Amino acid sequence: MITVEKGNKELYFLHFVGYTTVFTDRCANDAASGGRILLAYIDGFPAGYLLTVCERGGEGIRHIFTKPEFRGQGVMQALVRYAAETTETFLAVGMSEAHAFAPVMEHVFGKLGFRRRVGRNIYRCDSEDIWERWDEFMAKTGNRLCDTLRRQGYNAITLTDAPESLIQQFRRAPVSEYRCEQNHRHLILPGAEITPEISVMCELKGRLAAYVFAYMPDSISAIYKTLSSSAALQGGGVIFLAIAGSLQRAREHGVKRLVFTMESVGKSANAFREKVLSVIVSKQSRSVSFIYEPDKKDNA
Repeated sequence: MITVEKGNKELYFLHFVGYTTVFTDRCANDAASGGRILLAYIDGFPAGYLLTVCERGGEGIRHIFTKPEFRGQGVMQALVRYAAETTETFLAVGMSEAHAFAPVMEHVFGKLGFRRRVGRNIYRCDSEDIWERWDEFMAKTGNRLCDTLRRQGYNAITLTDAPESLIQQFRRAPVSEYRCEQNHRHLILPGAEITPEISVMCELKGRLAAYVFAYMPDSISAIYKTLSSSAALQGGGVIFLAIAGSLQRAREHGVKRLVFTMESVGKSANAFREKVLSVIVSKQSRSVSFIYEPDKKDNA
């Protein structure tokens, strides 16, 4: 018999010792401070857990795990059902279509009333020679472009060192200015899933020209969640100065695996993909998200 109940960080560490990673521990810390830790038991034995965080006005599933000896017995379905039936807002989860468990998870979410949405393109850069290829590209093209932009007065600053005036410009800008979308503004709030040391803003005479926001889920990975330049500067190359600065800092932090998530439409996206990502990308896939909205489900 499977039972699910709300747990805490101490029980997570106690019940799943030997099955945790730096990433899952971080997820558990985030869940403990602003989300939920749900624990599943089979006949009293801890079998799995689900971690959620509060984001974008709702609740997001950050990680699901079932112990190997309990897989195939409905643990994940029980956890997701409990999370959906007890959420106070809406429940969402995203993943790559290439994920090993994507077919199983899609079956479970569809069965429980989640709506499916195809999201952004995912570009993975995890080959052993990633930085050698990047150095070669910079030597041929990138360094010259960065030097030109610096001579024009552009300056790249990490989010750690960025003055409050630049951060406020991003927060207060209309959606059309940086195509930042309202739901991207939460990325620079305290406690957000962003690593300031590798996230970069570019400014020109005190005005925000471009930005690149990324985070490190573990010690060797960096995920690039959003990047853009101001509407007037798109296509001018300034975004590259922010990207080059961010990648340099990621490299200094020991990053060996990069993941970019971005839309597939627009001239700027196509140019970035063809001129920059093609240099270092090793795999490409699509993200997919599943959303459970209690009100819509009840009215269906």
